[in-house]
Amino acid sequence: MSQSTPWFRMTFARNRFQNVLKFLHIVDCKKIPARNNQNYNPASRVKPLIDFVNRKFLYYYRPRRELSVDETLVGTKGKTAMLQYIPSKRSRFGIKFWVLAEAVTGYVLQMHIYLGKTFEPALPAGTLQGTNVVIKLLQSADLLNKWYHVFTDNFFSSLNLARALLVQRTHLTGTLRKNRPMPNMIKNANPDPGQTTYARQGNILLCSFRDQNRRKQVKLVSTFYSAIRAMNAKPLIVNAYNNFMGGVDLSDQMMAFYNDHRKQTKVWKKIILHMFHRILLNSYILYYQHTSHNPILTRFEFVKQVIEGLTEEHLSNRQQNPGQRQKNER
Repeated sequence: MSQSTPWFRMTFARNRFQNVLKFLHIVDCKKIPARNNQNYNPASRVKPLIDFVNRKFLYYYRPRRELSVDETLVGTKGKTAMLQYIPSKRSRFGIKFWVLAEAVTGYVLQMHIYLGKTFEPALPAGTLQGTNVVIKLLQSADLLNKWYHVFTDNFFSSLNLARALLVQRTHLTGTLRKNRPMPNMIKNANPDPGQTTYARQGNILLCSFRDQNRRKQVKLVSTFYSAIRAMNAKPLIVNAYNNFMGGVDLSDQMMAFYNDHRKQTKVWKKIILHMFHRILLNSYILYYQHTSHNPILTRFEFVKQVIEGLTEEHLSNRQQNPGQRQKNER
């Protein structure tokens, strides 16, 4: 039904739809501190929605042991102090979010918006930004001290983070940058193709591995795995990283299939629409994991049923009261 052109005319007049978008707000803008105020927060127009969504994501789902932390970019070139440039991303310009997701399904558990250097709180001396981000995400999700296993890339991973998480009964596996502190045995290691160099500091395992088909070696740290090889002759720690690191990327990939990419001059409206899509994707993952339907609905059919379900009462009222004009209330 919602795939036919007359359905849109039955649901909304064009002018009403444009007015809804025009006057869409999450907070009362008159109560937001001005830009020159010391309490100004560039994310204040969307923060209540992000906080609400984060609570609901945790309320309805208990994640499996393996989690992944990564960054994602909401593409926009709008004017904001939060705008970031990341050339490796598809959009390149946009608003950066730190994301905690379940590694296997891509279910997003927490999203923290990055405010930019000007508005981000100062870090304690000697603390890396990646360490601070991972611990804050886990704290806000209440997943510390429960022996969850977090996978991170080389921006977040460090021996400092591994020790900090181990104290709070949480495992870490991730790649390491060359300039991060590590034992010289691993830092200066130059293994032959297919070979691995291991080093251990208590419960922390480090390794340097060079694949048969790659010139560059990769350095990893883990507080969970042992120095053993898997069936494909690669270290077990490397296989695990390849299997479980992509939770956030998986979520972004699934988002891209059904994202309308609606252009908005207002950055905060772009974020609101992005959060709606995140809600829809997480809802489908919940449905897929727990449904008794046979066959299981495709994601397209699921989204279509959600849309038609939300408009059912509205369309019924319009049919019962034909010709009655709708009023936009302030």
